[in-house]
Amino acid sequence: MDRVYHGIDCTRDIPDLIKELECNKALIITNNSVSKGSFYREFINELPVPFVEFKEITQHSPMEEIEHATETLRNYDCDLIISIGGGSVIDAAKIVRYYYDLALKQIAIPTTLSAAEFSHIAGYTIGGEKSGIRDKRITPNYVFLDPRAVMETPLTLWRSTGVRSLDHAIETLYSNPNSEVARTMAVSALKKLFSHLRYDNLESRYECLLAAWYSYFEVYDAPMGLSHNIGRVIGSKYEVPHGITSCITLPQVVMMYAHENPGLIASISRDLGFTETTEKECAEGFARYVENFIDSLGLTTRLTDYGITEGDLDFIIGKLKGDPEKLRKLLSGMF
Repeated sequence: MDRVYHGIDCTRDIPDLIKELECNKALIITNNSVSKGSFYREFINELPVPFVEFKEITQHSPMEEIEHATETLRNYDCDLIISIGGGSVIDAAKIVRYYYDLALKQIAIPTTLSAAEFSHIAGYTIGGEKSGIRDKRITPNYVFLDPRAVMETPLTLWRSTGVRSLDHAIETLYSNPNSEVARTMAVSALKKLFSHLRYDNLESRYECLLAAWYSYFEVYDAPMGLSHNIGRVIGSKYEVPHGITSCITLPQVVMMYAHENPGLIASISRDLGFTETTEKECAEGFARYVENFIDSLGLTTRLTDYGITEGDLDFIIGKLKGDPEKLRKLLSGMF
């Protein structure tokens, strides 16, 4: 990454950035709903170069849509990609660059809290199966965290992707506890999300955008755990949105972590101000707090809400690494 711009109206710096980059034509990758918003229309009216729009990206970035976007880029000879949208849109743009030309610059304007704009990973689906690319070079070059760009994002989508950021922060803390940078940023992300995700105003949405950034601050060194891996399987197979997968998986996974490593979860909990006396009480208290917080947002926390039954467990377990019986027990708690 070269720069992260943040703050109200920071996207107004994009015309100057385009002139600095000496780009001649932009491909805007987005989706149908974002392209209908007032922010989007205002944004494209202020671009200083010709542009082509590709508005066909849908949930989980199907490869056929990415191929069509790549054809559009090639046919119109664009030398800049601007992605405006959530994780599927931003991932699609990263994959277009990966397969076409990594030298192309990408400007990312997120409209959700998926944090795809900070990631070296890009996911896509082929026939309902999730695949992905990991390469530092696909991380967008320029990111703009403008709360004006997210004010039209529906509240359920906003909050569920906020839980996705919560998931990123907890997985970072669990898998990379010895990095002071990762710990500091992830704890800050949790504090911001717990404080602001319940509210719906410009200031709170801006704080949540910062939280998404902080939740992914050192993620290259922090492998994502079971919550993400289960979400990857159920999301693509059963059409569960990215954010909702974390709403379903995270409470049970955090409770499992609390039982397996209560000292670590308790230390995270105490960083956030929990005061239970024993490690076990503190760790389990944090897990219950996460579950209650998601429930307070009015979000789905059960597999059955997306038509997934216990008869699907063999398929899901077969796509995961680990002890099948342990996984079955964990997944059974998600019904």
